[in-house]
Amino acid sequence: MTTPAILALDFDGVLCDGRGEYFEASRRTYARVWPADTAPGADVLPAFHRLRPVIMTGWEMPLLLRALVQGHAESALLRDWQRIRDAMVRAEPGGGGALIRVLTETLDVVRREWIAADRQDWIGHNVPYCVPAELRRLVGEPERTVLVTTKEGEFARQILDDWGVRLADIQGKEAGTHKCDNIRGLISDYTALHGRRPQLWFVEDRLETLQHVTTHPDLDDVGLFLAAWGYNTPAARASVRDDGRIWLLDLDQFRSGLSAWKGRK
Repeated sequence: MTTPAILALDFDGVLCDGRGEYFEASRRTYARVWPADTAPGADVLPAFHRLRPVIMTGWEMPLLLRALVQGHAESALLRDWQRIRDAMVRAEPGGGGALIRVLTETLDVVRREWIAADRQDWIGHNVPYCVPAELRRLVGEPERTVLVTTKEGEFARQILDDWGVRLADIQGKEAGTHKCDNIRGLISDYTALHGRRPQLWFVEDRLETLQHVTTHPDLDDVGLFLAAWGYNTPAARASVRDDGRIWLLDLDQFRSGLSAWKGRK
């Protein structure tokens, strides 16, 4: 594998440990969506942290808190979250797509209000996995480093600005595209500008996202890396150790720069 022209990075679980922010924003959202209930307390925080790998999109986080409050076993949630999630959405009054929209919109409103009231407190709940100086050095190695995330780009941008990290582009949830399409767009734009197809590496902490990339033959030359320090399980990490397509990347390798990633499984 040659050094890439483009490095595409996920945000949550790769650059930023935002579990403290997720919990507080989800608690505040919970209080607005279910005002008759008592908002979850700190006693559910450890379980919420351990269950973060089951979450695919932000609106699920307040619902995960509700599942814990309602007494769903942590083992069941870890094993079967999607089925439990869907059943909860159907069972809620005004459920289905309407509930998902309310959760999505309320979570974003809560974050914006938190930032407006105390931006530094909100920033402080988002912790970098490596010191900003290391991250600045890393993102400067390829020709272009871009963020590809399901988080709202405005939130990721504020955090990166606080860390002093500048990227070529931030493609967030507002783009409304699957990460495979983000990657295709990056490759297409580079090819149109330079007349050659670039080598692109993609670092993501969600195994299912990387596996989805492998189902697209036009992306066979994309380097795929699973962030071992992110929101995934030991089983997910073990499953790629003998994978011929997805490379397991540990945090020390990541921090050491792109040359440390080559030839490692």
